[in-house]
Amino acid sequence: MKVCVIGAGAIGLSAALTCHSLGCHVTVFDPKGFSCRSEPSGEIGAQVWALGPKATRLLTNLAVWRDDPRICAYQRMRVLDSRSDARVVFDDPKLGHLVEADWLTWRLFDRVSKEKVILESKRVTSVTSDGYVCLEVGSTLLFDLVLFAEGRDAATAIASGFEKVDGGHHQYALVGTLGSQIPHSAEAFQIFTSFGPLALLPLPDSDDGPRISLVWSVSPDIYADWRSLSAGALAAKVTQASETVRGLLSFRSKPVWVPLSQHWLKQNSRGSCLAIGDTAHGILPLAGLGANLGFADVSALGDVLSKYPDASGVRIARTVDRERRFDQQAVLKAMSVFSNIFRTDSPTMQFGRSMAFQTAQSHSELRRLIQEWAG
Repeated sequence: MKVCVIGAGAIGLSAALTCHSLGCHVTVFDPKGFSCRSEPSGEIGAQVWALGPKATRLLTNLAVWRDDPRICAYQRMRVLDSRSDARVVFDDPKLGHLVEADWLTWRLFDRVSKEKVILESKRVTSVTSDGYVCLEVGSTLLFDLVLFAEGRDAATAIASGFEKVDGGHHQYALVGTLGSQIPHSAEAFQIFTSFGPLALLPLPDSDDGPRISLVWSVSPDIYADWRSLSAGALAAKVTQASETVRGLLSFRSKPVWVPLSQHWLKQNSRGSCLAIGDTAHGILPLAGLGANLGFADVSALGDVLSKYPDASGVRIARTVDRERRFDQQAVLKAMSVFSNIFRTDSPTMQFGRSMAFQTAQSHSELRRLIQEWAG
């Protein structure tokens, strides 16, 4: 089977490796090119993913995952609501790992570059439902299966006939690497503040002391008020909003603002074309669900290719779409509910949040199911 992958991010590259490992002839297109990719060094980048066991199992099977000083395992997650007594704690020696997105993408690229995978820097303008890939240079190539993994923008997918649905919840996330006064002790901490959910995620310690990764989602109005603040002023806000759980905080690298929203496609398959990862479903950053959801798409693709080695691209795309649709929609709906529930300060909602967290805290099986769902 001839497979085209559009997009050379982590999801696209992992899909390329998965297809190649199952005997497919794979070509990866990315207009950004491949010549400048190198192993990250120095301070850990602003974008960090919390990967669950399912994602790391996939990456291990692809010979990508390994122990590294830029990876931090975490065994505990503590979640609080700043406006009520709501609290829940997840404890598990195999809860997950925090990994730098740039490091993981480089590892995947390093692995792909050593295989017989064709890498093309040409821009794909559109793809027909029967697998004809139209390039900006004017030529057309035919593939049995085309995978769209170009990220949230999904420009090529839309140009190819996919319909994108804006799920709202437009926000901005403040992200960055922070130095902390108090060690994290392998605990991920999340608090739902009046401004939006704030997460302090554990990173490997450096020679300068403990480090954590920040993700704080806020409304466009708050972003407009805060975007011109200095790193020191932002760090002071994070310290206060996190209830000084990690002591005084300071940015180790420049704070970064990232626009957020939720979206999905009406259908993730169209003929022999299949959208995966953030192209198919963009969600708000909570508990690493976005990255885990994308790697789950890749795992499902591998399972279907293994089960139906002689199937057409149309059947592969349709089957993966059908198998993944429920989980994707369930996560999107849950994130919408979470966003709405924690956006209000009404006494009824405060009571509801408290009861929901207490229920989860009192039932270990429920917490286990939430962990399983999160990846």
